[in-house]
Amino acid sequence: MKMNNITLDFGTLQLSAELFDTKVAKAFHKNLPYSIDLTLWGNEAYGPIGADLGEEHPIPTIPPGGLAYTRQGNYFCIFFGQQPAWPVEYIGTMSGDWKKLVGNRTITRVSIT
Repeated sequence: MKMNNITLDFGTLQLSAELFDTKVAKAFHKNLPYSIDLTLWGNEAYGPIGADLGEEHPIPTIPPGGLAYTRQGNYFCIFFGQQPAWPVEYIGTMSGDWKKLVGNRTITRVSIT
């Protein structure tokens, strides 16, 4: 199964991630790059990407370090301990020290390439 690598740049922190081989993850990758203003909610950051990537198989739980997309608002979601408010598309996972996101209230924007 081929995965696409991406970089999440928060300004003071850069993380690598892999996107899964799913229809929604491929659509997300096809529309790179993104620059997203983030909202923090518990141990989750999310923001609109301005594109409808469709829906394939939304699930109600995402593990810490997981990346997701939801059609409700066309949001990209970064999970570092929080669970989704509703089922989302699980599209990838972060590698490296993503735990630095926990409690970090300064992340307000992410650039994804």
